[in-house]
Amino acid sequence: MKNLERKLFLLAIFLLGTWGALFYEVQLGVIGISLVYNIVKFRTCFLENLRKYRFCLWVIVGVVLYAALHSIIIIGGGKYSEYSPTFIVFEKLLMCFFLLFLYVISCLPFLDSRLLKKMFWCFCISVLSFNIVMLFHVVKEKLFVDPVQAVTLLYESRFGFTKHFLGGEVYLDAQAMHIYIAALFAYFLVFFSKRFYMKGLAFLSFLMLVWFLSLTVTKSSILSFICGFILFNLFYLRRLSVDKRWKLFGILLFFGVAIYFIRPETFDKRWLQVKNEIADVCRDDFSGGSTITPRLVFYKSCFKHIDSWGMWGLGVYMEKVSKQWYIESGNKVVASLTHCHNSYLQYWIWLGVVGLFFILLWFLLPVIEMVRQKRFSFLVLSVLLAIFIDCNFETQLVVNDALPVVIFFLYLFYVFRENFLLMEQEDVRFEYSFRKRRQ
Repeated sequence: MKNLERKLFLLAIFLLGTWGALFYEVQLGVIGISLVYNIVKFRTCFLENLRKYRFCLWVIVGVVLYAALHSIIIIGGGKYSEYSPTFIVFEKLLMCFFLLFLYVISCLPFLDSRLLKKMFWCFCISVLSFNIVMLFHVVKEKLFVDPVQAVTLLYESRFGFTKHFLGGEVYLDAQAMHIYIAALFAYFLVFFSKRFYMKGLAFLSFLMLVWFLSLTVTKSSILSFICGFILFNLFYLRRLSVDKRWKLFGILLFFGVAIYFIRPETFDKRWLQVKNEIADVCRDDFSGGSTITPRLVFYKSCFKHIDSWGMWGLGVYMEKVSKQWYIESGNKVVASLTHCHNSYLQYWIWLGVVGLFFILLWFLLPVIEMVRQKRFSFLVLSVLLAIFIDCNFETQLVVNDALPVVIFFLYLFYVFRENFLLMEQEDVRFEYSFRKRRQ
């Protein structure tokens, strides 16, 4: 089949959207098959590119070896012998970090700017189709019988919260992350699609995705999207003429004001909840809450025991030992969970300082290269910022619903940063040629 590697790539992207969270094994299987096909077809290029990016490869291999040695030492030490070890860290390192790195490297011979644009559309279609299906899955026929009540139910239930569908499960936080990444891609396509009807479709997709994001009422994801969206516009506005700047600013201001005045009552309730929890924290009351207070209890419980994990981490005992801390905290929400609602802290507790630097490295590499070359991709920076902020409050780098998506895009932003820069220069070349023809 002609260009099979491109078709497999787009299929993998579709599954990296929210549908892949339902079928995690299928997602990994498609990526694995695509990797093998790419290696066979572009064997020489693959080996050359692997040598070119050997630093990243050795970092991943080094951390895997560190985790293995750490496991041998900590199990042999017998300090936590009352707990059974959990080797989930190796699944994360091998199935996501290692496999996805090899796959991204294998795409170098054929992944160009044109295919990247198709990737944006494919990811947006995946996320949009999933959320449209979930829309009917949550409210069913009420959407047609009583639309007002249906929308009210969607906001009150936070879009149905964790989704159980077709034998799979998708966490709300991961679903919200997929939505805002797709929304930023759709917003990019509004300006960088050459055909007018494609711009219209991209803008419609953007509006739908923003509405879907609002249905989740997930504060960390909404905050992350807003920060990424603002950064995108700050960069892009600098490239426009003064007249176009004011037009775009006016349009954004109009939508911002409209959203503020038509916001549902659920948002006001959530804001009041946050204010009450902040007041509780000021009174040293950490017993209740469902958002701010539990996170502070998580962090307080973890740092109370920093002497046991600050340098080397808890490794294979992390989940069982930290679970005991959360139970001892006395907070019911915290006691029911096994993670600390902060991705970076989770890796720090897992593998110590090595784990913390390991996870931060993938956010820093694209930025370091852009600073070094003094060439910045505002799309890459906006998505990076959004994901980075979100991971401070959620477990996007821990759960299988979100981790493959994040790691894939982090690798992509580093390895294909030049392609993103080329895409962002297309509108400049197009506008220049258009003006030249008119003259």
